[in-house]
Amino acid sequence: MTQNNNNPSQVAQCAVLQDMDESELEAFFGHVEFRCFDAGDSILKEGESSQYLWIIATGKCQIIKDCGEGIQNTLAVLEPGGVFGEMSFFEEAPHSATVHALTDVETMLLSRPGYDELIESHPSVAYKIASRIVGLVASRLRQMDEWTCRLVEQQGCEERHAEWQDFRNKLYSEWSF
Repeated sequence: MTQNNNNPSQVAQCAVLQDMDESELEAFFGHVEFRCFDAGDSILKEGESSQYLWIIATGKCQIIKDCGEGIQNTLAVLEPGGVFGEMSFFEEAPHSATVHALTDVETMLLSRPGYDELIESHPSVAYKIASRIVGLVASRLRQMDEWTCRLVEQQGCEERHAEWQDFRNKLYSEWSF
């Protein structure tokens, strides 16, 4: 792994940073660090814990889920502007997937303590980041929901349909107020 301080303008197209003015971007970049990885490097590993929000500045990353019994599934390939690590960033829990650099990759990392500093010093920046991450997670959840529904329907099995409904009920009732 190499480290570099690159031009922040490379990631200005990132959805997390869109619509931030110059002073907000300056505040954000004052709380991040840049890290570079070589193609093939592991950036983070499923089951390990760290509280960083990662933004890809350059390169491509592969998100891999260990499904057990030696089976690994590619969840996504992310390109510049892509974000990962958001679940462990907001909820102190082990990473749910592994991230590998497919090419040489430059990332920006916002640590949880850095984010907490942003909350104190630049609350509008922290709010925009959180709001955009919530939108990202909601979009990913919506896509997963649609994919799972199609899969259950394709199987045409009433038992699978009932399992899916039970899972959804548990998932959504857990957050009922």
